[in-house]
Amino acid sequence: MAESSKKGFLLPPAVGYSLSVMASLLFRNRVSFRYVPRLLITLIINLVNLPFRIYERILINPRISKKELDHPPIFILGHWRSGTTHLHNLLCKDPRMAYASTFQSVFPDTLFSWLGRFIFEGFARLLIPGTRKGDNVILGTRLPQEEEFALGDKTPVCYYYFWMFPRRMREYYDRCVRMLGISDGRRESWRSDYKLLIAKALRDTSGDRFLSKNPPNTGRIRFLLETYPEARFIHIHRNPVEVYLSTQNFFRKMMPHLQLQTIDQEQINEDIFEVYKMLMKDYLKQRSLIPEGQLVEVSFEKLEKDPMTVTKRIYSSLGIDGFDQAESHFQQYVDQMKSYRKNRHEIAPELEERIQKEWDFAFTEWGYQKNI
Repeated sequence: MAESSKKGFLLPPAVGYSLSVMASLLFRNRVSFRYVPRLLITLIINLVNLPFRIYERILINPRISKKELDHPPIFILGHWRSGTTHLHNLLCKDPRMAYASTFQSVFPDTLFSWLGRFIFEGFARLLIPGTRKGDNVILGTRLPQEEEFALGDKTPVCYYYFWMFPRRMREYYDRCVRMLGISDGRRESWRSDYKLLIAKALRDTSGDRFLSKNPPNTGRIRFLLETYPEARFIHIHRNPVEVYLSTQNFFRKMMPHLQLQTIDQEQINEDIFEVYKMLMKDYLKQRSLIPEGQLVEVSFEKLEKDPMTVTKRIYSSLGIDGFDQAESHFQQYVDQMKSYRKNRHEIAPELEERIQKEWDFAFTEWGYQKNI
């Protein structure tokens, strides 16, 4: 059976979390009764994984964490459903690019213990569906993935906890993106975890420059610059109407597989409106902190229409060498994507009017035309 046709079975990413983080999450959040079996399965896998996590944290992580970066990392920014995944997959075709894999995002401390990886990557290959539920993007344990899930495995600072506990979506944004109420010590632990994650990704994927795709970072520019002052940033934007509809569809299809508490669709819709405003306004406020020559903005529409020209502009604008050597790899990926079909969405006029009203600042900032 082809990988893309696999049905698969998803579980919350907490299967690879530390017990202290798991305990903190369960203490602070109510698990709905209907999801207790899912929680029990998650806890069992987590406990089986515990010896391998301990081994890697004690014997392997200290050595890897000492490695210095040869090149500043590159961070792809943008709201979910704005083309961040497509851009990430494209740029990762450059053989020099390192990235967090899907396996690392779920089992960040079971990468380099041979037996642990053999067991849990094999397990993950059996369970992971061939395509992502929300958008038909091909999945695989070694394909590029965003690192947010992994950032919360040891230090409880991870915006994606909302997938398990969706009623706190906005609260997690304030805490884990804006870092409100986070102590200096915990913030430093988050930075150390990020450095370790990048060092492990470099070794795991055999690249020499780390390429991140992590939408929550769109609102964390100042924290990233404190750690990586020479980092490069790529921001991708898309027509806000398409972003809303695609996000709504993605949440509707993905959340039932990951959540541990119930939430009604109306609340999710309201959260989509509010989180978009929070994230994009935070980006616009912090954008000026990025030094000249370290940021390039691209549109999803132009990337979709002429990916090679956009990719070349990214390399040129950010002073990244090696485009010519990687060009054939990019072109091969572009050719493969010609058969990909996006989801199509319809919209009621009253909803489109509300999107255009509430997200007017984004239409204006990036020059998108309103239809109503």
